[in-house]
Amino acid sequence: MKRVAKIQSRNVVIYCISVLLILCSACENNPTEEYEPQLNVVSILNSMEQVQHVLVDRTYLLDEPSGLPIDDALVVLSGNGFVDTLVFNYANYRYWTSPFGIAPLDTYQLMVAKDGFDTVTAVTTVPGYFTILYPWYSDTITLQDTMVIGRSANAAVYSCFFVESISNLSFFFWYEPDPLDTLIQIPIGEYLDSPLPGRYAITAVAYDSNVYEYYFTEDDSIRQAGVTGGVGLFGSTWSAHSSTYLIVE
Repeated sequence: MKRVAKIQSRNVVIYCISVLLILCSACENNPTEEYEPQLNVVSILNSMEQVQHVLVDRTYLLDEPSGLPIDDALVVLSGNGFVDTLVFNYANYRYWTSPFGIAPLDTYQLMVAKDGFDTVTAVTTVPGYFTILYPWYSDTITLQDTMVIGRSANAAVYSCFFVESISNLSFFFWYEPDPLDTLIQIPIGEYLDSPLPGRYAITAVAYDSNVYEYYFTEDDSIRQAGVTGGVGLFGSTWSAHSSTYLIVE
């Protein structure tokens, strides 16, 4: 009886080991066989442009050489009463709309279809209208002054661009305001490094939450903001303008 018990015990051990080996082999999947490429779609609707652009690519394995962007997808942009089928332009390897101006706080949809891939759909809501309150056109400022911007609805982050009219000296910076601030106040001297005195054109750009999520949040996964069925970014902007004469003391 003891010998039978020992054999039965040994058989149980062998059986358990066999089951574990089967389970382990099932876990050893080949990542190449599992991997299915997705469409990678990137577009930021720009209020300063009458023609919008969409980049359509695909994802690649780390050891896989990348190719040119996809030029034969069906790309449709709609919103604000317009529906436009985009045309691929080999000048910059992007799909172009016909004249397609966007409006503040309007929602736009993007659809990208390509044989062999899941169809991508994407949505963005354009940030709201806003103004640069100070400096207003032709105001004179110094580096000790504070730039004041009225807040844009639906905007998560801003950029500012100063360009001197004669030398074309330029300054660019990002600014993320406190969520509770109704006015955005930017200390000019902290962002303009060794500027020349002169007249500057100012452009402030408000970006939607999709742009913020894509570029400014820490995420180790594949970037995806506003896009479903694939990866990439579908965002939007709204802009405000002014000018000033800067005195450097």
